[in-house]
Amino acid sequence: MADGARQDVLGQKAQAAQRAFEARGMSPSKALRRALSRTADVLWDLALVTQGVSVEMHDQDGVIDGLGQQDLLILLDGPDGALGLASIEREVMTAIIEVQTIMQVTQMPVDEDRVLTPTDAAMMSPLLDGTLERLVQNLDHHPLSPQLEGFKFGAMIEDARAASLLLDASSYRTFRAEVDLALGRRKGALSIILPERTSEQLENAEGADPDAPGPHEDKMGRIPARLDAVLSRVTMTLSEVEALKSGDLLHLPTDVLDRVELIAGRNQVVAKGRLGQLNNLRAVRLTWPEAPAAPIGQPEPAAAGGEVMDGFATDVDQDAPSLPEIDMSSDLPALEIENGGFGGDLPDIGLGDLGSDMSTEDQMSDLPDLDFGADAAAFDMDLEAESADAAMADLGDFDFASEPFEIEES
Repeated sequence: MADGARQDVLGQKAQAAQRAFEARGMSPSKALRRALSRTADVLWDLALVTQGVSVEMHDQDGVIDGLGQQDLLILLDGPDGALGLASIEREVMTAIIEVQTIMQVTQMPVDEDRVLTPTDAAMMSPLLDGTLERLVQNLDHHPLSPQLEGFKFGAMIEDARAASLLLDASSYRTFRAEVDLALGRRKGALSIILPERTSEQLENAEGADPDAPGPHEDKMGRIPARLDAVLSRVTMTLSEVEALKSGDLLHLPTDVLDRVELIAGRNQVVAKGRLGQLNNLRAVRLTWPEAPAAPIGQPEPAAAGGEVMDGFATDVDQDAPSLPEIDMSSDLPALEIENGGFGGDLPDIGLGDLGSDMSTEDQMSDLPDLDFGADAAAFDMDLEAESADAAMADLGDFDFASEPFEIEES
């Protein structure tokens, strides 16, 4: 009895000393309690009380033995390829899902046999990311802080066996928190398991250049990317499509050459431009996205008092500026398409009657040259009387006498 009482007294003194230390500085246990409670309160106004937190060190086998068979296992992505784990009991998982879906935590029984899905894991992402971020913030200037930085939600892991294949660190630090949610409606445990990284790994992570090329940049840069040039979209019935045959003409808008879209992936528009020809090759002059703004100090096109229309000055007292010819070697983006076609997949489209024996140069005859000097003349808005009279001469006369007006008296 005396030994038991003595041990109990020593335990009370140890707990009092630990509380006094935590009052002076933020310990990992206290930091995790505050991070969990603060995250749940900010995200969903959820009352989350941590009953107890334990911090232990385990090897790989110890980590796997501590994982529950019915728990939700989530992979945590860390800096420099480091991997961690999160183990969440079903009671805690159910409470977090309920507060996000029905805005309250219930006491309905939990189905322990239900198969967990990636959707369940994704619903835990806000809680894990917020807790990990606040945990590091609470341990600012703490020696343990570098070990915990940079971890975030990754993906769901099916079972403990799959987790054992991913763990590669020699030791892991396990944070286990017993939590009470919504004033005791649900209770459970949540574990965050992070690898113990060496000082060399920490130095490499801190000294890494964020602008440096990634480890897979060279391989990713050699992956072919397909771009399809779309001239226009035509709406047709199924019977009309089935009746199409070689030689049929499709009616396209008059400005089809100015509305070319470059499509990548699943019909995602990545650029827009104008179709033309350059050096007997079809080319697209990109018009969207727009070029970067002019450097500070250079006058804007409308600095002389004119308005801006499509990037050109339209002052009536000035001529529109001449645009340079497209130069494929300059910084102006352009796209050349070899063999007179778009990768061999798109048919040659002309604006006239195209025959099957036409050469590439004949097929290109209907495409305008990308001569921007000529295009700039279209913006020359001469409003003098002679030009105005000449423009009105083509409209013809209206004979109002042939259709008399009838005025009804009311």
